[in-house]
Amino acid sequence: MRRQEKEITDRAEQEEVLRSAAVLSLALRGPNAPYVVPVCFGLDGEVLYVHSALAGTKIDLLNADHVVGFCACADVSVTTRAEACSSGASGRSVVGTGRARVVQDEQERLRGLDAIMRHYRGDSSEKPVYSPASLSRTAVIAIRIDTLHGKSV
Repeated sequence: MRRQEKEITDRAEQEEVLRSAAVLSLALRGPNAPYVVPVCFGLDGEVLYVHSALAGTKIDLLNADHVVGFCACADVSVTTRAEACSSGASGRSVVGTGRARVVQDEQERLRGLDAIMRHYRGDSSEKPVYSPASLSRTAVIAIRIDTLHGKSV
């Protein structure tokens, strides 16, 4: 990182950025260009969980290559000014890489969905209830985090 004073090196603080972010941008290797898609997600230890339809571009690309990249931003604020190139932004972000797989184990699928629900509903002690119809058409993707870098501006 060019400006090391902006770097977030503490893993707990990096994870806090992830917990504060509303959306994760997931980058996959496409045949002709990178494919980036915004996804809802949850963090459980060293694993990010993402839900998906059972079929589609995201699943096809993951089946072809399990190496992914991701980015999440939190607390973003943009300040605009009349003078060109004098506007600025503040906030926190993390970028990382990982290895993704479609979860087959039913218990882990539920753990992943629970992590996603906790991310958006808070740490509610109320256990989410999933309809069998929803579960039957939902894939859960686990992303083991390999690298994680943070920045605060």
